[in-house]
Amino acid sequence: MAIDPIYATPAGFAAGILGLSLYPWQVAELNKLELPGMISTRCCNEAGKTTYLAAPALLWVMACFAGSTVVITSGSWRQVKEQLVPAISRFAPMLPGWDIQDARVIAPNGSRMVGFSTDDAGLFEGFHVGAGGHAETPLLIIVDEAKSVDEAIFEAIDRCRPTWLWMMSSPGSATGRFYRSHTADRRHYSTGVVRASDCPHISQAVLNGIIERYGAEHWFVRSSIYAEFSVDPNNGLILQLADVERCIKGVVAHKTGEVTAACDFAAGGDENVLAVRRGNKVHIERAWRDSNTMAAAGEFISMFRGLGLQASQITGDADGLGRPVIDRMRELGWPINELHNNARAQNPALYYNRSAELWDTAAQAIKSGSVLLPRS
Repeated sequence: MAIDPIYATPAGFAAGILGLSLYPWQVAELNKLELPGMISTRCCNEAGKTTYLAAPALLWVMACFAGSTVVITSGSWRQVKEQLVPAISRFAPMLPGWDIQDARVIAPNGSRMVGFSTDDAGLFEGFHVGAGGHAETPLLIIVDEAKSVDEAIFEAIDRCRPTWLWMMSSPGSATGRFYRSHTADRRHYSTGVVRASDCPHISQAVLNGIIERYGAEHWFVRSSIYAEFSVDPNNGLILQLADVERCIKGVVAHKTGEVTAACDFAAGGDENVLAVRRGNKVHIERAWRDSNTMAAAGEFISMFRGLGLQASQITGDADGLGRPVIDRMRELGWPINELHNNARAQNPALYYNRSAELWDTAAQAIKSGSVLLPRS
């Protein structure tokens, strides 16, 4: 098949057709697609891997190989919806005749792309190299934020026998398929490492602020700036058991202050939980099982009243099972605050989402020994 010279390399396509100005490392990583195989790229935070690697890569394959298939997945739907989809959509003016809708793209030559987040390995069934084989109708599978994807998903991908598998992610703990692709299984992959020093668009002031807050050897600094996997004694955990035990023993005095409450909702075998914080002291008011979510809503409200709480003092997990419970509470006159774990962080330069931000804020308070935790 004859290929227009501007399409001949992925980096050439990214620059000549998509109009991207590429760093040397982006050119090198994109051009790994010139040969079939497995690629694994670990990046610092804010490297731009979705816009400058994932999107150009999949569009190049679709443009060059009529009838090709591209699948892109991530451990988070937010990553697909809020990062990948806008990254592809920005190139729509350069691609006349392409049908770009949400996480689905169809090219005029019959190539297609689908994007999704999944913990269901069965969703990969049906994705295979086309009738023309790897040379004519190839299959590219991109796993974004690969550190968060379960091994079962990778096993399902293996069954698809893609022409290219490209894992890209910021590094996490020293476990899992992505970690092994840079260590024990490295011989099977074309690997790349992208550090903050490779990315001139990342402000040195931001990097200095992160290092100043955490310390140069903190696992978060090593991961987010230097693209290193966490190999500390806690294997990437944000807390040590000793930190928690110190807060349980109550080595600091109880300080009165703001009263807030937090709800976690469940059904069946899991527990509904109401936790209350008074000043710097946190305790579990009640934890119980109730398969009837509507009955649980009433039980929560009864406890709110008994504790003299106002709706403005209460926050509930509004994702998953929490959605119908919170809606029912609102109907009953209790419009509590909603927490969406995948929402944008208040400080997006430091955190991937609101959940990571809250976990780290709590961890820092526990590490400092400034809170009192319940014994059970």
